[in-house]
Amino acid sequence: MIALPSVGLRATTLREPRQVRKEAALNGSRRAQRAALPSVGLRATTLREPRQVRKEAALNGSRRAQRAARPAALSDDYVNESEGSEGGRMAEQLAIYRRYRASTFGELRGQDPIAKTLRRAVADGRLGHGLLFVGPRGTGKTSTARIVAKALNCLAPADGEPCGSCTACIAIRDGATFDVVESNAATSNRIDDVREDLIPLITNPPTDLKRKVLILDEVHRFTNDAWDALLKWLEEPPPGIVFIFCTTDPSRIRPAILSRLQRFDFRPIAQDEIAGKLTEILKTEKRNAEPEAIALLARLADGGMRDAESMLDQLLSSGVDPLRAADVEELLGLPSAEHIAQLATAMLDADAPAGLAVLSDFELRGRDPHVVADHLTDLVRRALHAALASGGSVPADASRLPAGLSLGGEPGAPLPLAGRDRADLLRLAHALRRLESGRGDADLRLGLELLLLGTLTPTTQTAIAPGVALAVAPVTAPATSTSVPVPSSAAVPAAMKPTRTPRAATPSTPPTTQAAKNAPAAPVSDEWTRMLAAADPATKPLIADARPAFASGVLTLLYGVSKSFMRQRAEGRRDRIEAIAAQIYGAGVQVIFLEQDADTALREVWTDA
Repeated sequence: MIALPSVGLRATTLREPRQVRKEAALNGSRRAQRAALPSVGLRATTLREPRQVRKEAALNGSRRAQRAARPAALSDDYVNESEGSEGGRMAEQLAIYRRYRASTFGELRGQDPIAKTLRRAVADGRLGHGLLFVGPRGTGKTSTARIVAKALNCLAPADGEPCGSCTACIAIRDGATFDVVESNAATSNRIDDVREDLIPLITNPPTDLKRKVLILDEVHRFTNDAWDALLKWLEEPPPGIVFIFCTTDPSRIRPAILSRLQRFDFRPIAQDEIAGKLTEILKTEKRNAEPEAIALLARLADGGMRDAESMLDQLLSSGVDPLRAADVEELLGLPSAEHIAQLATAMLDADAPAGLAVLSDFELRGRDPHVVADHLTDLVRRALHAALASGGSVPADASRLPAGLSLGGEPGAPLPLAGRDRADLLRLAHALRRLESGRGDADLRLGLELLLLGTLTPTTQTAIAPGVALAVAPVTAPATSTSVPVPSSAAVPAAMKPTRTPRAATPSTPPTTQAAKNAPAAPVSDEWTRMLAAADPATKPLIADARPAFASGVLTLLYGVSKSFMRQRAEGRRDRIEAIAAQIYGAGVQVIFLEQDADTALREVWTDA
C-alpha cells in the first residue's frame, strides 16, 4: 500500500477505483476549507444540506456582519428606508387604485342604488346566497363584493355598514382568512378547477368567520362543464356560504345560472364622480392639478374609476406639479385637443395641406392612428350634440353649451368647430364611422388622408330617374349568337364598374365614365318591389341587397363593395333572375351585375347625410 496524506483523507487502497479516490480527496479538501471559514453569522452546515441552504446561511451571516459594523446613529434610518417592515425588503408601494379602494358602501362612487340595496339587505338579513355583479371594468364590482363580505362578517356592523376595525374586517382587508376566497375564472375555468379547488371550499364550513364568501371574477369564462359541476351547489348551497359572481359579459352565462342569482347592474361612473374622487386623491397626496387636467382624465376614463386612478398614478410618478391638460396628453401619448380640432376643421373644409401637416406631426410623435381617430370621433360627436342643442350650429360661447358638455379650448377663446353646421358634422361623423372598419393602422391612416384629400367632399348631383332612356348600341355577337342590346357607357347607373361573368355569350360592358361614377343610384321602383316578391326563397337573398336601375330592356343590379360574394352567387343564377325579371319588366329583359367602386362608396358617406 502507498502512504497517503492524512489531512482530511480517508484510507484508500490501490484496489479502489480512481473515481472513488478522487471523490475522497475532494471531500477532504472541502472539509479543510470549511474549517478555515470565519464563524461570523454562519450556522453549522453539513454536506447533506442543499446548496441553496448553505448559500442563504452565508448571505444572512454577511448581512449581520454589515449591520454590526454600521454606525448606531444610522442604523434605524437605514432599516426603515432600505429594509422596510418585513423580510429586509423595500417597502411595497401600492398603486393608487388599491390604496384608495372603497371599503364601505358609503365610499362607493356612482353606484348609489346598488349600495343602498345591498346595505339594507345585509341589515335585514335578506341577502341571497348568490349574487351576480354585471358592469364594465373599473366600476366597483370586486370592491363591492369585498364590502359585502365584510358586512356579512363584521362583529360590530352599523345599519349594514362594516366597521372596518374589528378582527373580521381587518382579516378580510388583509386577506388573512380562508373564509373569504377570491378566484379568477379567466385562468381557473375548467371542470377540474371547480372539482379540485372550489367544491372543497364550498363543502367545508367557515372556520374563522360567521359566513364563507366565494368571490369569482370573470365568470363568463367558465366552460359549460364547469357550470354543470357548480350548478348543484348553486341550487342547494350548504349553510353559511355566499357566492358572488362578477362579469363584464352576462350574455355568455347560461339562463339556468342567471335564474338562480340576484343580478346587480353596475353602470359607468359619471365624469363628475370620477373628477371628485381624483380631486380627493390629489388633496390627500398633497399634489396639484388644474381642473382641465382632471376633467380630461375623467373623460378619458370612459366611466371606469380604476382607469382614471391608474392614469393619475402614472402622471404623479412623473413629478409634474401642477398637472396641466397638456401634460396629461404628452405623458399619456395622446394627440393634443388643439391638433384634433385643427384636423377636424381641415376635413370639413377639405384643406389637404393643413390636415396632412397635422397627421404628419402625429406620426412623428408616435401617436396611434386608432387613438387619433377615437379622439376625432369624440370631438365631432360632442360638437354635434352642441349643434343640436343650439339650433343647428356649434355656438361660439361655452356658456351656451348644455350642462356637462365641453368642447375644450382655451378659456375666453372661441370653441373648437364654432359655427359648424349640423349637416356638415353629421356627414363627417358618418365618414369616421365607416373608417372604423379598417383592418390596420395603414388602412386607418389612408382613410384619414382620403377625408383630407377631398375624396369625400360633398358634391351636388342629380339622381338618375328609373325611366331615363339608355342609348342602345348593337353588338356583333359570334355566328352562333344573336345581337342583344346593351347600355352605353354614359347611361350605366351611378358608381358602377363592370365585373367579369362566366357566360361566354354575355356581352362586356364598356367602362363607365367619371360622370356616371359620381351619380347616385336610382330610387327603388314598384317593379323592383314586385320582382322581390315574385323571387323564390333561394334567389331573393341574392338580389335583395342590390340597387336596381332599369332602362331600354336592361336591368342593372349594383352591389356594394362588401357584397361581392352575393354578386358572384347571383351571376351563377342569371337564368333564373332573368326569368323573374321577364315576368315583371317584359320579355327579352337583360340583367347586368355590377359592383360599386370603393372610392364612390366612401363618397356616398357625405351624400347619405
